[in-house]
Amino acid sequence: MYRGLWNFITKYMDNSHAVSVFLPIIIVGWTIAGVLVGLVVCAFTGTGIISALADLICAGGYAGLILGLFGGCFFLYRIGV
Repeated sequence: MYRGLWNFITKYMDNSHAVSVFLPIIIVGWTIAGVLVGLVVCAFTGTGIISALADLICAGGYAGLILGLFGGCFFLYRIGV
């Protein structure tokens, strides 16, 4: 997933500018994925979404931070950017 997005972005811009686009897209993508997983868990457990909204946003934020930012940085480090 990281490699495919990186190749798509670098097809349209050089590496120095691609980093500025790559990391925010990865962070937002993982944040949205984390919130969606939380919504699915709430649907299966019968928890009210409004009552669990703070937990959903927190879980999405941590997913964006850990998997998005740190994962994206490790990926960029590994490919030598």
